[in-house]
Amino acid sequence: MRTRTKLVAGVSAVLVALSTAIGVANSAPVATAPSNVMAAPDIPVENVMAHLNQLQTIATNNGGNRAHGRPGFRASADYVKAKLDAAGFTTTLQQFTHNSAAGWNVIAEWPHGDANNVIMAGAHLDSVPAGPGLNDNGSGTAAVLEVALAVSRAGLRPQKRLRFGWWGAEELGLIGSKYYADNLGATERGKINAYLNFDMVGQKDVTTWGVYNHDTAIANTFKEYFQAKGIPTTPISWNGSSDHSSFTRHNIKVGGVGSSSDPCYHAACDTISNVGSRVMGHTTNAIAHTVWKLAGVSDDPTGDYAVALTPASGSVAQGGSVTVAVSTQTTQGTPQQLTLSATGMPAGTTATFAPPSVQSGQSSTLTITTSASTPVATAPITVVATGNNGPRQASYSLTVTGVQPGGCAGTNPTDFSIPDNGGVESPIAISGCAITPTTATVAVDIAHTYIGDLVVDLLAPDGTPYVLHNRTGGGTDNIVKTFTVNVTGETADGTWKLRARDQASQDVGRINEWRLTLAAGTTGKCASHQTVKTGTLATGANEYHAFEVAAGGTLTGCLDGPDGADYDLYLQKLSGTTWSNVASGTTSSADETLSYSATAGSYRYRVHAYSGAGAYSMGYSGP
Repeated sequence: MRTRTKLVAGVSAVLVALSTAIGVANSAPVATAPSNVMAAPDIPVENVMAHLNQLQTIATNNGGNRAHGRPGFRASADYVKAKLDAAGFTTTLQQFTHNSAAGWNVIAEWPHGDANNVIMAGAHLDSVPAGPGLNDNGSGTAAVLEVALAVSRAGLRPQKRLRFGWWGAEELGLIGSKYYADNLGATERGKINAYLNFDMVGQKDVTTWGVYNHDTAIANTFKEYFQAKGIPTTPISWNGSSDHSSFTRHNIKVGGVGSSSDPCYHAACDTISNVGSRVMGHTTNAIAHTVWKLAGVSDDPTGDYAVALTPASGSVAQGGSVTVAVSTQTTQGTPQQLTLSATGMPAGTTATFAPPSVQSGQSSTLTITTSASTPVATAPITVVATGNNGPRQASYSLTVTGVQPGGCAGTNPTDFSIPDNGGVESPIAISGCAITPTTATVAVDIAHTYIGDLVVDLLAPDGTPYVLHNRTGGGTDNIVKTFTVNVTGETADGTWKLRARDQASQDVGRINEWRLTLAAGTTGKCASHQTVKTGTLATGANEYHAFEVAAGGTLTGCLDGPDGADYDLYLQKLSGTTWSNVASGTTSSADETLSYSATAGSYRYRVHAYSGAGAYSMGYSGP
């Protein structure tokens, strides 16, 4: 646990030692459990204490701690992962680097339930160098691990997907959990319904149980357990001091229990003797109660069911159709009849199921048909399977492309990860476009640190590359920009791709979204050039368009400025850290041309509004 800010006045501790007399439970309203939700099993505290004893042994054998960058941390991660692997989880060791040392997050997913609706529980795995960290945070680590193993023992078939995380380098600033949440991507983050955090949950001597108050419904679910045991609770508001903050910054709902009161906090005495077994038993069972409730585990004897879609997203041109495989599963009890439907359909779109009703365990085919009037956009569609236990849902993302005034357009909103020293391609399929394009406008949203590592190209259906960004920008982060290129000679229909390549080590990123608009006709005097750029300037302002020359040859540039203005065009070359003019067009008109016999190197065009203001286009060609 990182150093805490002061808690709510009057709260001296946030766990109950059951050896202390217990008062009346907190009187805050508590949500009532639905009658068809299965109760979580009672988890033996001996199982939890066995994990804590193993973490103590790991620390003892590795210099007395389990801190980031130390062998005790990796041994702790290996122990947790081995337990989860044996229990049937899909596990991942996610590596990151901090302070020049490797760190790891352990991620475990239970392969049942709706993958588009995730309940996640986590705890940080590291200690500080000063001690073994058995309360901070071996207690959270052990409790979450044993709840995950209880899920496996029960053969749980929840309505929602369950995911568990053990974070590295929390003590150094929430490094591991922040790395996970930030790199998950907006689409995947949107699938997490709630994240539950457990930090310092086993100290033996405190007197009141603390429950995160960030979300009322989640807090009430924890308080159900404590109220049933006659245990008092108090609200706590930790912001920035534990791993839940890595999720709240992305607007993900959070909850949990924890404590900041510990006489052995960040000290060598935070050993197994600092943790109370009866406290750990109630902590672990409170977590299980909440996980079972939030995940939607039914005990209805008529059975339960789930629905899934393959693929989960697709693209179609206006007037076209797309098919989706709808599979259902009996997750509990006996099969039952399900009626299929779809909601969230965009205007001018219909959905048909063949067949429209199936028995759980059977499949259907969904056909989504668009019309010429269907809006060009991306829409979330919900497929619903309704049986005796109510609706079960799965999500489908439909992207509609089509003819726009003067051209054809499409959008791909799916996140594509850009690996270190690797590349990725994001496709957009254009069909039914009745023009011969001359220009392509490409609106790009790429999240990537140090964009000087990146080369970004538009790939035509025949594979021809059009360079949009070529390792310029140095240490600047992210490319959110619109490019215009000359695509004369290309056909409109086919699969266009945005290709992003990372060509240096250390930095990674993702394509968040991009949009392609194809247009016919010319864009002014400079439309015949290989690359066409557009912009708008105020009087006296400048804009720059950088590019790389790999081999010598002639560069030609063209500027088409606003009528009545005086715009100038300069070609500059980078020498060391200095840009120098090597060619220029500086007449008193709005339009300029220039040429230059170039050698390999870094170049840029500078467009300058000497007088007047307004929109311009400029084109350039080269070797």
